Amino acid sequence: MPVTAEPDPPDYRQDLVAHPESLAIMRRIVSAHVDLWGFRELADSVTLCAHELLTNVDRHTGSPHCTITLRRRPNGVRVTVTDTNTDPLEPSDADWTAESGRGLALINGVAEHFGTVIRQDSKDVWAEILTSRPAALA
Repeated sequence: MPVTAEPDPPDYRQDLVAHPESLAIMRRIVSAHVDLWGFRELADSVTLCAHELLTNVDRHTGSPHCTITLRRRPNGVRVTVTDTNTDPLEPSDADWTAESGRGLALINGVAEHFGTVIRQDSKDVWAEILTSRPAALA
């Protein structure tokens, strides 16, 4: 019987309500998928980006309902959060005493690329976290 390789795990997609109570669970799920895909060294950065994007949904969109999608790339992971608000992102210049307002700056610091796609009834905010090496081939 010929030996066949298992296909790559599919993208991960989850509809959720982005409340603080659900963020700890989502961080564990994100980290587990990144490890499964062979990018353990990116787990902290991908998890940070996912956490910040989900926190923004809860704080800034008017509805905590959203979808998170993790997509494996040959050299990293793309995390996308889709919400029902069509307002563009507004980065803030939080001063050192502020308790919030640094999420997009954190994402910009760890992601190779990030951006927003605004549609008629939704918005995708995404970040790509890359490594310098392609994932190991099985």
